[in-house]
Amino acid sequence: MNATDHTLMLLPYQQWISIRAAARRAVIDKDTAISVVRAGRRRGVLCTRGKGAAQQVMRIYPGPRRPKGSQ
Repeated sequence: MNATDHTLMLLPYQQWISIRAAARRAVIDKDTAISVVRAGRRRGVLCTRGKGAAQQVMRIYPGPRRPKGSQ
């Protein structure tokens, strides 16, 4: 499991949390958390709601996952 997958799996499953809380939970800075969230959305593991400081994230897939065609 790579670092991004590991970080995504630290987020709670089917529970909305703020980006700031996600960063604290994964022990990463906010900019890195935003990058991980972007990757998680592309992989279909996360969904987000809101914008800016009020943005929240929820893990919607129970395990690591990659889009078809990627390795």
